[in-house]
Amino acid sequence: MQERYWLYRRDNGVYYLQDRKNGKQQSLKTKDRAEAKRLAAGRNQAEQMPALNLAMARTYLLAKSPQMVTRTWGDVMKDKEAQYAHAGANSTLKRWQKVCRSKPWSVLHALPLVETEPDHFLSVLRHPDSGSSTNVWLRILHNYALDMSWLLAAVLPKKRWPKIHYKEKRGITEDEHRSILALAVEGTEEAAYYELLWETGGSQTDIASLDDTRIDWDQRSILYRRMKTQNRGYEFAKVRLGSRLIALLEGLPKQGPLLPTLAAMSLENRAKLFRRRVRALGLKDISLHCYRYAWAERARKA
Repeated sequence: MQERYWLYRRDNGVYYLQDRKNGKQQSLKTKDRAEAKRLAAGRNQAEQMPALNLAMARTYLLAKSPQMVTRTWGDVMKDKEAQYAHAGANSTLKRWQKVCRSKPWSVLHALPLVETEPDHFLSVLRHPDSGSSTNVWLRILHNYALDMSWLLAAVLPKKRWPKIHYKEKRGITEDEHRSILALAVEGTEEAAYYELLWETGGSQTDIASLDDTRIDWDQRSILYRRMKTQNRGYEFAKVRLGSRLIALLEGLPKQGPLLPTLAAMSLENRAKLFRRRVRALGLKDISLHCYRYAWAERARKA
């Protein structure tokens, strides 16, 4: 095993150490050759012990399972991706694939789990492009590896993870809603979509996917299954029909999807359409999910 530090003497007679890894030089502050040799040997021995321990650990792990030594974080990402795909969590799968391709995570793909140090994770979390989302997803990746017993110990202790700071959420106001409706043009499918979100407080995908079978005119209600919880057997949402909601539904198709064009669009494209309206009006901190917050705020006030 090559020693990390090598000893040399400058013209002034003082001995120095040079680091083979990074090229840094450090004065030993002595002109005595014997003392300089002892100091250099001590530094090299201190450096070699962790490396020797790691080599021994690899030998034992290799005997137990070859994959324990060769498994990289890229392998863990692929395994977690397969889990999301199997569960049918398509929206979560897309977000996972996006974060795996992100710049902060690029240092992890080829990094073996057994060689991971806290500094590797901290470099991801401190990357200029990192935010709360990076922190959340990296915790999921880390905990998945721990749960699978692919990590012998946590890379970062719980108390050493940076605190997650979420942006403040708020509901869309009625004035903002009316401004967006004006841009969407009254009577169009897009305008009906925003009105349905305002009146029901449903999620954007659930409401875009509604069809005539979800409406019970006798009971004056809408009953639908939450798509977000489909991997848990679905949860049901029920909304009573008020006068405004009835008037809105009467203007929509009586058979099949209530919003056929929007139902065929992806979640991302519906969100992009809404963001164009928001930017055109100069509004900030608003997404389609803000309709759910607005409904909850009005319900609480009532």
